[in-house]
Amino acid sequence: MIVGLGNDIVDISRVDERLEKRILTEEERENKDGKITKEYIAGRFALKESYFKALYTGISGNSFQDISFLNRRDGSVFLMLHKYKPSKNGIYNFVYASLSHDSFAYATVLLEKIEGKVFIGIGTNLGKREENIQKALEKLTEISKIVSVSNIIETEPYGKTDQPTFLNCVVEIDTNLTPNALLEELLRIEKEMGRIRIEKWGPRVIDLDILFYGNLVLKNENLTVPHYDFENRIFFVKPMLEIAPDFVHPISLKTMSEIFDELKSKSLNNNMHPLNSWEF
Repeated sequence: MIVGLGNDIVDISRVDERLEKRILTEEERENKDGKITKEYIAGRFALKESYFKALYTGISGNSFQDISFLNRRDGSVFLMLHKYKPSKNGIYNFVYASLSHDSFAYATVLLEKIEGKVFIGIGTNLGKREENIQKALEKLTEISKIVSVSNIIETEPYGKTDQPTFLNCVVEIDTNLTPNALLEELLRIEKEMGRIRIEKWGPRVIDLDILFYGNLVLKNENLTVPHYDFENRIFFVKPMLEIAPDFVHPISLKTMSEIFDELKSKSLNNNMHPLNSWEF
């Protein structure tokens, strides 16, 4: 369901380059290869105005610093949210952006809510592991609708290796929670199940990670989505391959099948990830 649509047009010749500090984020400055031009500023201005219009709020209550429009390696544009705000029509989990230039910068942003497509990674290596996963799934039903669940796999610990092996799976959910509200609920569930955070990558009763929230890209002090290290973690990639092989990573634009094949080749060459992690 489409929940927002906005477009904007900017006359590039009328852009004052002094607007750079107001319009551009640090991420956008770093993303620009070379000198910041009027065309670049005009494009970001048009894209951000289009996004605010898609929220049906306009600039009121928003800041140009809340969002970044960045280019992928192929030149295509994607939105990075530093603050997620629902549209007046509700929650969205997909954003599409288009930008064209001649003497004007033309931008369009569309917001969409697609059922499911929010993926949570579940891991456990303490206590009764199978029961931990089942309990976590039960608690997830209290805050969302479960769409699909992968099989459980066993993998060696990642990062800190001197600890028990893990059981992992991925669950696809449908939710009306914003990304940060969902994170708060997952942290609450972890705490209720007895997780104590002592050391990075250490043993845990339960671990709940937001892997993807549709095709949204978010980066703020509390949350990074997609998961920052997704493409290097077999215990995320393999379950995702099982339940959503054609799902596309919103930054690399690679499908789960492509990511799995690349990780498999890399890991097997380095003798990584035993316990038949590559077998179905």
